[in-house]
Amino acid sequence: MFTQQALEVILRAISPQGLLASSEKKDNYARVWSRDSMMTGITGILIENEKIVEGLKKSILTLAEYQAENGQIPSNVYGEKASYGTLVGRTDATIWWIIGTCEYIAYSKDETLKVILKDKIYKAFSCLKSWEFNQRGLLYSPLGGNWADEYVTSGYVLYDNVLRYWAFRLAAEIYQDENLNSLAETTKKLIETNFRKNNSGDVKYHETAYQKAQEKPYLWASLNANGYDERFDLAGNALAILLGLDLDLDAFTQFLEQLNQEFNHWMLPVFYPIIFPKDPDWNLLENNFSYDFKNEPYQFHNGGSWPIYLGWLCLGLKKRGYTEIPEKILKQYETLLAEKGSSFREYYSTDELIPSGTDQLCFSASGYLLMKK
Repeated sequence: MFTQQALEVILRAISPQGLLASSEKKDNYARVWSRDSMMTGITGILIENEKIVEGLKKSILTLAEYQAENGQIPSNVYGEKASYGTLVGRTDATIWWIIGTCEYIAYSKDETLKVILKDKIYKAFSCLKSWEFNQRGLLYSPLGGNWADEYVTSGYVLYDNVLRYWAFRLAAEIYQDENLNSLAETTKKLIETNFRKNNSGDVKYHETAYQKAQEKPYLWASLNANGYDERFDLAGNALAILLGLDLDLDAFTQFLEQLNQEFNHWMLPVFYPIIFPKDPDWNLLENNFSYDFKNEPYQFHNGGSWPIYLGWLCLGLKKRGYTEIPEKILKQYETLLAEKGSSFREYYSTDELIPSGTDQLCFSASGYLLMKK
């Protein structure tokens, strides 16, 4: 039942320009967003839904048309207007476009598009290279520079660098490029060396901060000049697991069980621990918004639960042979959809499990389909 409803949410959001974030005309969601359309389109590939895949192709071409001079892909396109970010630019928009484009080319075997978009893909990689700033291999993101655009992570962010590894790996295979393949392996090693405690003798990005960082059962959220942000980033870890990065999954799943016990449900927070007004990081939250403040404790990025990233988590864990927790997450989500209406809202508050944010969201519909995959 919910599978069909999730599909309908996505199909209603297909426009002549591509996949909209939502068919609802609210804020700026009725636009072709790079990250939303690529994730939705990749979901379409995984479930082999040709209408969604065709929507992905339209999204790829729409976003490519508005590629900036430096190679940056727009955060979103609406009509003939392109946005590259409002308060700051969005690093992940460019990476998701590369990923979605390569996944589409691999799936469709579209040799014409492969040739047409090659220069744009390499130009996008060149843009990302310039965002290292220090030529040491990891991508640097400003505060609010990715999907968690009203949150506190910045610097060498796990999520963005895992995405870049994925992009390198895909493009290397599509274009049979040994240099990109080498960059993929280098990026993977940099992430595994710098985002967790390990016995590697490799030089760390920030030796002083690394020595002070506490060992965690997951990959740390980000690294900055002032040290590590050791909080749990569910999205970054989910994608790292999906892509096969080295992580002690027994310890990781035990940590997820602890979160379940703490919150008493399986709609796990996208960032943890929660930031409260008394905490030092609150000042990074309270003014960082475009429309209205959403990051109260347990809400939105500040501990809200996002079905899209739970979907990637489930897919990654199942791929690595861990099926028990994905089954529990799916059951929890289906229970909520049945109890509170299957409208596929943006996120759930993790204190009271209240569905919040934009309705009819392709992100959440895709998350459900990824859980079911």
